[in-house]
Amino acid sequence: MDTGTTTPAPDASTPGTAVEVPTRARRLRPALIAGAALLLVVVAAVTGVALVNHTVLGPARAVEAYLDALVAGDAERSRTLIGDGDGDGDGDGDGDGDGDGDGDGASAILLSDAVYRSAEDRLTGYEVQDVTVLGDTATVAVDLMQDGAATRYAFELTRTGRTALVLDQWRLDGPEPLRDIRVLVDERLGLLTVNGVDLALPPGGAARYPGLRSVMLPALPGRYVVSPPAPSAYLSYGSEQQVVVPVDPRFAPGGVLLEPAPTPAAEAEAADRVEALLNACIASSDAAPAGCPNRSFLFGDPEDVRVPRWTLDRAPTYSLEKGYDPGVYRLTGHDAQATFSYERNIEFDRGEPARWTREEDPQPLLITATVTVSADGLDVDLDPDAGTGG
Repeated sequence: MDTGTTTPAPDASTPGTAVEVPTRARRLRPALIAGAALLLVVVAAVTGVALVNHTVLGPARAVEAYLDALVAGDAERSRTLIGDGDGDGDGDGDGDGDGDGDGDGASAILLSDAVYRSAEDRLTGYEVQDVTVLGDTATVAVDLMQDGAATRYAFELTRTGRTALVLDQWRLDGPEPLRDIRVLVDERLGLLTVNGVDLALPPGGAARYPGLRSVMLPALPGRYVVSPPAPSAYLSYGSEQQVVVPVDPRFAPGGVLLEPAPTPAAEAEAADRVEALLNACIASSDAAPAGCPNRSFLFGDPEDVRVPRWTLDRAPTYSLEKGYDPGVYRLTGHDAQATFSYERNIEFDRGEPARWTREEDPQPLLITATVTVSADGLDVDLDPDAGTGG
C-alpha cells in the first residue's frame, strides 16, 4: 500500500548531510598547500637575491662606495676600495702606489688626505649611467662631475665570490682617475710643499737639464698649489705654481718647474764685484794688464813714453744669464768704453830736446765674468778671454 513516503537509495546523499572525504585526499591537501607555499618562498628568495645582487650588492655599489670617498675628500679610504685593497690601487700589494712592489710609498705623496682634501676643483658628484655584466666581470659607466662639467668614465670589476653562497662580492679593479704631474726640481732640493703640506720628494730620475731631476707624482682630480722653498739671500725658486689635474683624459695636467735662480741681491752683488775688478784694471798703468778686459799697445821705446794711464769713459750695464752647469751664470757688461792714453817723444834726434805728444786709444770693452751662486754665497771671476773690441 502506498503511504506517500520515499525511501532513499542506499548510495544517495541526503540534502544537508556531510559527505565523507577519503582519508588519502585528506592527507594530500596540506602537503600541496605547503609545497605551493614553499615554492612561493623559493621564488621570492631567488627574486630577492637577484634583486639584492643587482642593486644593494651589485657592481655599481662598489663603484659608488669608491666615488663617495673621493667626493668626501677621503683619498686614503678610497684607495682601500679599489684594486687589491692595500691602499694604493696599483695591484702590486705593497701599498705604496708606484707599482714596483718595494713598499717605499715615494710616488704617492699627493694621495694623502691632508693634500687631497685641501685641493680645490675636486670631484663634486657622479651619476651611474650603465652597468654591463658579462659572467664574472662587469663594467660600470659613470658621469664624473668636476668644475661643473661631466666626464664619462668606465670602471672595471671582477666577481670574486659569493657570501653565504648566494650574495655576490665584487672587486673594483679600476682604473683610478689618476694623472701624473711631472715635477722638474733642483737636484739638491729634498722637500716640496703642496697645498700647505710639506712632503719629502722621491729621488726621481735624471732630467735633460743639468742640475735638475724629474719626478712623476700621481694625483687625483683637483687643483694643487705648489709653493717654492723660501728664498735665501742668493737663490730663489720663484713664485707659487698651480696645477689642475683634470678627470677628462683628453686634457693633460700642467707641470711644475722648481729651478733656482739668483736673487736681485745676488745679481747686484755680482755686478758690484765685477765693477771692483774692472776698477782695479782701469787703475793699472799697463797697456794690457793681466786678466783684464782693457787692452792696448805702446808705440816707441819705453824711454820715449811717459804718463801711461787708463780712463773709463763709459761704465757698463750688466746682465746675468744662466750657464750650462748648475749654479753657474754668465755676467756680461754692455756698452762700456775705456781709453788708454800716454805721452810719446816724437823727437828722433837724441841731441835735440824731447817733443812730447799725447796718444789716445779708445777701446770698447768686452766684459764677461763667471758667477757661481749657491744658497750661502757667490764667487765671481773675470773671464780670461774677455778683452777689448778694438
